[in-house]
Amino acid sequence: MKHGFNHIDDYNKYRPQVGSYNLRFNPHDYLDEARSIYNSPNAKFSGYNNFNRFNSVSNDTTTYLSQYWNKQFNLDYDWNWEYFHSGEPAGLHTDYLSLPNIWKTNDGVITQDCFVVLGIIIPLEWNCKQPYTVNYNRYESSPRKAVYRKDEMRYIDNDEVINYRTHGLYDDEVAKYNPKQSQYNRLYQDLKVHSVYEWKLGTAMIFDTKRWHSSSWFLSDNNFPEVSTEYKRAIIGFASIDVDRINK
Repeated sequence: MKHGFNHIDDYNKYRPQVGSYNLRFNPHDYLDEARSIYNSPNAKFSGYNNFNRFNSVSNDTTTYLSQYWNKQFNLDYDWNWEYFHSGEPAGLHTDYLSLPNIWKTNDGVITQDCFVVLGIIIPLEWNCKQPYTVNYNRYESSPRKAVYRKDEMRYIDNDEVINYRTHGLYDDEVAKYNPKQSQYNRLYQDLKVHSVYEWKLGTAMIFDTKRWHSSSWFLSDNNFPEVSTEYKRAIIGFASIDVDRINK
């Protein structure tokens, strides 16, 4: 299987097709493990009210899921897998970034970077209205993760603002998934929907980490709750590749 690349552009011809994939395993096999660790003190928290939690999966689950998807794509990705409990909608963000490959050095010299190039969402369960993951008509060519915060889309490495709202228009298609009345309404001004994944058990969403994306507004109320009762749960995976450093 292909693993390392001389240049990030060399990866493009190997890049899997994004969209919905049918699973050849039962995602409910992971529910017991997921439910047992959602309240772990080791959880990572995110979101407006920190109602979104991430927990690492077990070593056995990591091995199985990594082998399953590497065989599916015929690529030797490195994977990071987490259980995701979402008690509030995830706002606008990207997941494309590169990190120095400190795990595979040449006599202590860093010769490669790890690029996070692919993401996977495997729905497990939800008690809210039908969830969707929405992809928009913008993407980042630079491997710098971007997140909407402090009322702007910003790169997380230096807080640089990405200016994308010029007219303040709200597209009708966007409003289907994130209503104008919701607390996140300003995020999606002047954006268009690129594609939408409807959460369905037995399927997974494969997405390009460069693409701007968000959750749909799955809460009953248009404002964030003070107490989280509605949720959706999934396995989230991110795949990375090794790319040689050139003239660094």
